[in-house]
Amino acid sequence: MKRLRNGKRCGPSQHKNLEAARRDGQSLETGGIASNCQVLSAVSIMRMATMELLKSRSRMTGDSSTLGYASAFDSGLTHKHAKHLKHVFCLLDAAEKFSNQQYDEAEKLLIFLLSASHADHPIERVVTCFARDLQERIYTENGKFDLEREVVDVDVEQELADLKDAIFASEQLLPFTQITHFTAVQTILDSLTSAEKIHFIDVGTKLGSHWMIIVHSLANRKTFPVGQLKITAVCTRKDNVEEKVEMLSSFAESMNVPFIFKIVNSEMHEFKQDQFELEASEVVAVYMEFCQTALAASPSNIEALIGWVKNLNPHLMVVNEIEADVCASTFVPRFHEALFLCSAMFDCLEDCLEQDNRCREIIEKVYFQEIIRNGAMSEDDGSFRQFRKINFWREYFAKFGIVEMELSQTSMDQASLLVKESPCWKSCTLGMNGKCMLLGWNEIPLRSVSAWKFHKD
Repeated sequence: MKRLRNGKRCGPSQHKNLEAARRDGQSLETGGIASNCQVLSAVSIMRMATMELLKSRSRMTGDSSTLGYASAFDSGLTHKHAKHLKHVFCLLDAAEKFSNQQYDEAEKLLIFLLSASHADHPIERVVTCFARDLQERIYTENGKFDLEREVVDVDVEQELADLKDAIFASEQLLPFTQITHFTAVQTILDSLTSAEKIHFIDVGTKLGSHWMIIVHSLANRKTFPVGQLKITAVCTRKDNVEEKVEMLSSFAESMNVPFIFKIVNSEMHEFKQDQFELEASEVVAVYMEFCQTALAASPSNIEALIGWVKNLNPHLMVVNEIEADVCASTFVPRFHEALFLCSAMFDCLEDCLEQDNRCREIIEKVYFQEIIRNGAMSEDDGSFRQFRKINFWREYFAKFGIVEMELSQTSMDQASLLVKESPCWKSCTLGMNGKCMLLGWNEIPLRSVSAWKFHKD
């Protein structure tokens, strides 16, 4: 099992990237034959580009427009890989020029990229996404409008609703949803081994693919048989989780698990206690997926969410979040971080889904829009979407007396086995940051799972 290095930043931190790029570069440069046979990942190309960028800066005396271009063809790479590397250099150069308000020079580079880049490799799709939106920002800064350019915002909720069945099938092929859900659910159930009545409150759910796991696990419990399982799904009306209820209820009945399912349609920061019909004899556990990311731009909303969860008096709260830090106050660091995140995600989709899988395109669009357009590509005025890493949330939760707990050993062992089961997941990486599990691709952390308890007043 590959492990992230102590949970430390493996993204565009310069020292980490320099190390990784040297490693990748050496493995490719030791022989032309080996390099001809290998297909470099988008992350590997990004690491090599970062290394060359640092080298170029250290020796640069003149025009920065030639950053690393020559070395791209002297590195023992195939022509195709050298082309990919050149396109990344071009994009990085355009971002630097944009940051320095050299809009005309940046736009020339982007026009070249958009005419030369194709969808034959994940890095090319990443470059195209970034180049298009960076060009849009240049038009905005210059007060120009491209009347022929159509900017389409993806309605995330509607896309998920329209393609729910296809996405549900596709997510079985991807590690992130499966492993994070299983780890979270198993940790909760392992903490409730003697509970007779369990109330599982699921906040932020979209597909509910993990509910079957809960029912199946409780049905197989040998000691302390469960007297009642209640699942409350907190979601929007677009999520259409009602479709799952009948199938889930039938499954629970067939497994002899007494079952109640409740839906609460509400915004995450507007919950009311009486919506959840709590019983004195039941033990409450809360599972939150992407809730902090959705509310982080509004401190008052996230404080309201935490206050609501605390009032539920949960036995345990497990959090499944995006592991990203696209929150630097200046543009270029955000841009670099986002490039690595997108490269890792697009690599994963390339390895796990067929090229003609429509869901791959949708996931790429949604991921790019949420992480990049609403994060890295937003204005430098603090209004951008707040994507944070576990270290930030750990400090934030501590202010509210929320104590981090260990994930269960069973859940960690099973996560490791799941990674090994699929040959497509060979680049999936598991690691720990303190008590939190990090899940990534090509050593770039993308998701975190952590467990928490509220300190009793």
